[in-house]
Amino acid sequence: MKRTTLFMLFGLTHSASVFAQLTDSESLFDLPLAELLNVEVTVASTELEAIAQTPAIVSRYNRSDLEKMGITNLRDVFNFVPGVIVQHSITGMASVQIRGIDEAFNQKVLFLLDGIPYHQPSHSFIPIEGIPWESISHIEVIRGPGAVFHGTQASGGVFNVVTKKQAIINSLYTKVGTNNLTEASFFYATKIDDARFSIGGEVRREDKESITYRANFPDIGIIEDIIPRELERESLILRYTNNDFNAFGHIFSDKTVGINDAYTDENTLQPFIVQADAYLAHFDYTWHSKYGKTKVYTDYNHYTFDLNINNLFAPGVNALVNKDNGGKDDYRFRMGTEYNYTISNDLNFTLGIENETRSIGNYSLRLATDPKNELVRLIDRDKVDELSLYSQFDYTIENWRLLLGGRYTDNEISGDKITPRLGAVYSLSTAQSLKLLYSTGFNSPNPTQTSIFLPGNVIGNKNLSAETVEAFDIAYTYSEPNILFVANIYKMDAEDFIIRRFSEELESVSFYNAGYYTRKGAELDLQIIAESITSFINIAYQHDGNKVRVNDPDAFRIPKLTLNSGISYQLFTGHNIGANVSYIGERSNINGYSVVGLNYTGEFEHFDVTVNVNNLFNEAILNPNNTSQNSTLAAQGPEGTRLEFGVRFKF
Repeated sequence: MKRTTLFMLFGLTHSASVFAQLTDSESLFDLPLAELLNVEVTVASTELEAIAQTPAIVSRYNRSDLEKMGITNLRDVFNFVPGVIVQHSITGMASVQIRGIDEAFNQKVLFLLDGIPYHQPSHSFIPIEGIPWESISHIEVIRGPGAVFHGTQASGGVFNVVTKKQAIINSLYTKVGTNNLTEASFFYATKIDDARFSIGGEVRREDKESITYRANFPDIGIIEDIIPRELERESLILRYTNNDFNAFGHIFSDKTVGINDAYTDENTLQPFIVQADAYLAHFDYTWHSKYGKTKVYTDYNHYTFDLNINNLFAPGVNALVNKDNGGKDDYRFRMGTEYNYTISNDLNFTLGIENETRSIGNYSLRLATDPKNELVRLIDRDKVDELSLYSQFDYTIENWRLLLGGRYTDNEISGDKITPRLGAVYSLSTAQSLKLLYSTGFNSPNPTQTSIFLPGNVIGNKNLSAETVEAFDIAYTYSEPNILFVANIYKMDAEDFIIRRFSEELESVSFYNAGYYTRKGAELDLQIIAESITSFINIAYQHDGNKVRVNDPDAFRIPKLTLNSGISYQLFTGHNIGANVSYIGERSNINGYSVVGLNYTGEFEHFDVTVNVNNLFNEAILNPNNTSQNSTLAAQGPEGTRLEFGVRFKF
């Protein structure tokens, strides 16, 4: 705790000292304008706009800035956002918690790749391991329910990974490290007349990392076992643009290893191996007229996975959980059109219609020794359509920007719902604004939550209702070329919130609508650049965190306080050192802890050299079990201090 307190004080004191350097300057505009603070975002609107004016609580971070602070993967990039925790789940996959809202398979957060929804239809997996590192430009995150333009799965928040559209310098980045880590990632872009083409890819291998799990099961007692964990991922991303036409494709494969805590015996835990495969194809075209523009788009997202559970029925008896036909029936097909009309210089109107088809194949349990014969049908083949209509008026009068919008969603299983959005942004000055925001998220249950049937493990609930989350935010923003400061307080009301719980009656995990509950919190986000220093610090406070509440059964798994701090300092031309600290407060049966990273970057004419140290003080990275909630077993992140050495070739 002493070390944690020191790091928190370091982050606050350092940012305060940098702020003093800036305010003592003759002019903030005399300092160089860094790429970071050219902070335009698109995730909350149809056009690029500054964070100070965007009608949502949005965070934006450049990959290259965080990389110099020692953050070298997408999990940790998202984890740096205020109010966000990217957890290692029991199954080994990433589970994203935002403002205390999460689900083991990420059913409550909407993942976008360049604004395109990207998630698996039966379980809601997201491709957080599947985006080539060198292709990433920056990330944008809406904290709270998504804007009018985003539909189902945005009840907790919206995560948008924005890739590079062009490159000043093309690159190939190779990396080696502890745990037999090898990684290669590249990005290349070129332009011919009006056409632009880019390609990026990545291959990563990491293995022979053994995790020691120790759990107290109610009927068995304490079990301690060592599980070898490994990670494999491959991805490729392609883009072609020509004037108003855009074509985009992505393909990835990843393998993660965790454990299955629903079945066990007296001696062993069960390794849980997830192999995911997906591809995405997207096309859009935009017509421009005198007063507005019309965009039509379509995309097809195939996303499937197989599970291999060792020792499921007895030691040495392994099982497969997979889809028929190699998962070919697991897809999402979306098409829509959006019209933006500029009525006057002060009034803009947006109207859109979108239809999405979600399809899943038969989901079955089989013996690994006899993969052709089905033992148990877990989920039947199914298909559901969701139609959405949305509109928004955006009006500016003097210092006020006022928004009124709504989205109508009609899901043929969950029914229909209108979710309004209201916003008011008041400009106190050219650098300051106040925001008063109201937004609503609507989220249909996925087929796993309603239909899965595996007695003794997990049973779906066909009586589930769609959940809604309302958020009220008040925010203050101060933005200059070298400073961005955002402070906000929020209140969230959840109705029919979908949770998973162990049922004594069913002797299985099942899913329930939790009724109605309220949460409150506050967030601070400070980003500063002063001469040779870049400094970020953010804090999130959740008033209801780590409390036992009858009407909010998940509150005890939420930390009351999280803090992230990062700094990079240019020693002299071409040489940077950096550090980052992430603190997660006490929750559930887990004490608070801090994770520290260090980084050195040497920039030369044709190549860069990076040396990165993760988890410097060998903290035990633990997260509450959000898979079954029927044991004290904690989900464990990577163990030990890890070293990475990389070379980026520039051409």
